[in-house]
Order: sequence, then C-alpha cells, then structure tokens
Amino acid sequence: MKRLKEVAVNKPCSFIFIMAFTVLAILQYKPAVLNYTTRFVDFAQYMLQHGVTLFPIADDLQPYPDYTVLNTLLVYLVSLPFGRVSILSMGFPFCVAAALMLVFIYKLGALHEKKWGAYGVVFALFTWSFLDGVNSLALDVYPALFTVMCFYLAYSGEVHKQRFRLLLVLAGLALGFAFRGPIGLIGPASVVASYYLLSRQWRMLVVFSLLAGLVLATGVAVLTWAAYVQGGDAFLQEVLIMQGLGRFGSDHAPRYYFYFSAGLLTYGVTAVIALSVIIKKGKYFFERSAHPTTNMLLYLTGWLLVVIVLFTIPSSKKARYVLSITPAISLLAAYIFVDRSQLFVSVRDKLLGFCLNLPVIGLGLLLLAFIYGLYAVTPLRPHYLGASVGLITLVAVRPWMESRFWAHPHREFVIFSFGAVAFLILDMFFFNSITYHLELANEPTPKFLPYWFW
Repeated sequence: MKRLKEVAVNKPCSFIFIMAFTVLAILQYKPAVLNYTTRFVDFAQYMLQHGVTLFPIADDLQPYPDYTVLNTLLVYLVSLPFGRVSILSMGFPFCVAAALMLVFIYKLGALHEKKWGAYGVVFALFTWSFLDGVNSLALDVYPALFTVMCFYLAYSGEVHKQRFRLLLVLAGLALGFAFRGPIGLIGPASVVASYYLLSRQWRMLVVFSLLAGLVLATGVAVLTWAAYVQGGDAFLQEVLIMQGLGRFGSDHAPRYYFYFSAGLLTYGVTAVIALSVIIKKGKYFFERSAHPTTNMLLYLTGWLLVVIVLFTIPSSKKARYVLSITPAISLLAAYIFVDRSQLFVSVRDKLLGFCLNLPVIGLGLLLLAFIYGLYAVTPLRPHYLGASVGLITLVAVRPWMESRFWAHPHREFVIFSFGAVAFLILDMFFFNSITYHLELANEPTPKFLPYWFW
C-alpha cells in the first residue's frame, strides 16, 4: 500500500493510466459482443484470416465504407499473437485510449492545481455515458482522446510559451482523422479553434484554421486514394457519402434539442454539476482581469458548447457521439472542489452526502429490480451476487472510513472516490448486466467470445 501511495504521488500520470486501464478492462467483461459492435468482431476476424487491408472487410469480403481501418488494425495486432479475437483484444485499444484520456484530463487540470486534475479524473469515472462508450466499443472514444490531447497541447503551449506545440496539435488532428474519418478531425479542431477565439489569439486562430484545413484536405485525399485502390469508383462514392455528407442527411428526425436535454442527462451528475458551475461562474467569464482559473472555465464552456452545437447539425444523434465533452464537463464539475468560497458549499455537501449513501441506494435498486422481476414478463437481470457483495462491503467500510478520515486534509477526495467505486460497482453488476441481458434477448447474431486473450 505504501509503495502504491508513492507511485500515486510521484508518478500520478502512470498511476492514473494503470488504474484506469485495469478498471476499464474489468468492465469489459461479458460473454458476447452485441449490437452494432458485432461488425467490429467480423472486421478483426476477417483481417486475421485474409491479412491487412486498407478498409475493414465485411461478411461478403467487400470493403466496408463507414469506418477507417485503424481501430481494426489495432485489434488485429493485439489478437495476432494469440491467433484469435477475444473480448479483451477487442476492448484493449479502447481501454488504452480511455485511460490516456483520463491522463490528459489530469494534466490539463494540474496546469492550475493538481487536485483539479485529480477530481476531474474521478468525475470522468462517475460519468455513465463515458463508461458505456468504452464498454460498448464506441469509436467516439478516440475523438474524445484526441480532443483533450489537442486542447491540452494548445493550452499548455500558450501557458509555457511553447508555440511549437501547434505541430503536435496538428499531429493529433491527423490521428483523429485516421481513427474516425473527417468527423474525428473536425470535432477536436473546432474545440481548439474555440480556445483561440475565446482567448483572443487572432493570429493563432487564423494560422491554426488554415493548417487544420490543410490536414483535413490531406486526410480526405489519402482516404479517397485508399478507397479507390481497394474498391474502385463505386466504393469511392460510398466512402465519400458515408464518411462525408451522408452523416448530415438521414431519415432520422432532426431532434435539435437532443444534446440539450436527454442526450446530456446520460452524462449524469457530472453534467448537472458542470452546468451549475457555468451558471454560477458565467458572469465572471468576460471580466477585464479575469483570474486564470476563470479563463479556464470559459474555455471549457466553449468546448462543451462547440461539441454540442456541432453534433446537433447531423440528423442522426446518439449520446455517444458527443463523448468528447467528457473531459470538459469533468473539469468543470471538478471546480467545485477547487473554489473554496461559499459559492459551491451546498453543491459539495450534497454530492459528498450522495457519495456516502450511494452503496445503500444501490442496494435499494437491487431490491426494486428483484421485486420487479417477480411480476414482470421480462425481468431485469442484474448480477445480484457481485453487486450485493461489492455494495455491502462498502456499507461496512463506511464507518471506518468516516472515522479514519474525519479530519484528514484529503477527506473530500476520499469520500468522492468512495462514491466513484460504488458507481463503478453499480455500472458493472447492475446497469451493464441489465442492459446486456435485455439486448441479448433481441440480438439475432451475438458474437460469443472468450474474455481472455488466450
């Protein structure tokens, strides 16, 4: 334990990465891959059988136009030494990307205060849509990583007066394109552009916009070439439609309010507290001599709004499409522990009280699910044993924790982390289990895979 504490204090980024990767890999556990991600299993298995291609190949051995090949290539490389695809080899790249995202959340917050970054990481783990995106193998995890990485490089470059970091930002944009196509570049680029706009760096805004446009044009040219080489003119047209204008026109109802209502609510308590911070601190955003932390809140608010507005334009909308707001809302919400004025005392106390009581609330949810199952045609199926053992253990630990850390300087962080652990237990054994069994009942072609690599 002492050694672990030393690593956490002396090498926080390594500690965050290892712990986050381990937690997210455990959350990957399930007997089968379901829904739209079954196609990712096919892509990886066909690559194992037929070798590397420029685009993923589907059941008919024809290239699939809707995705770039990089995620499939990573799954292929992880699976290759073991000769087969597994749950872990499918989830490995996503867990790495999500863990790196948490590292950059910490680094971004730590530019002002280390505890800002630390609380931001815990808030991200308290965000249901983020955990669900990683667990369901949503490719939007990659743009989320490159968005926070590019913002960090641009912001820290200005803080440390290292303008050459703009080149690294452009490299991040190129990676975003490589993993998610044009939308994987446009999202991070828009966030960085909003930062330059709100910080009134007009010259950097113009230079960055031109260079980002050049990276986008280069990416489109490479994508077009690869599509033509693998599938000819017909496939080239499909790729341009599916990864270009096709994302903006569909048979879905527009629902322009989605990300301003239900879509945002799936990000849970993190989004609610982030909005509270914006409302309470918003009147200070444009003061002449605003504090650096206030400026940071302004840039994070711009990040949140840019992503939501950008993804409101396409007709097709899902909560996972805006996963790149996770770093922004996590750091916004974490500010309630940075600002020690009376402004956020009530919010802090209510959140910490919720964290202390979350294990008992979870046990109540288990009881309700059990009672519901006695009368429902389709009962809910949480993992009763895992959830009960985990939550009861936390209930038993709570009195010791409260007495041990009553006057400790890190008392609030310990309690908040306690709540995050309870939330992770509920996510794995309650929410994920219920969702998995409901989806399995309606899934015509589940992909049953071993969990371990071997």
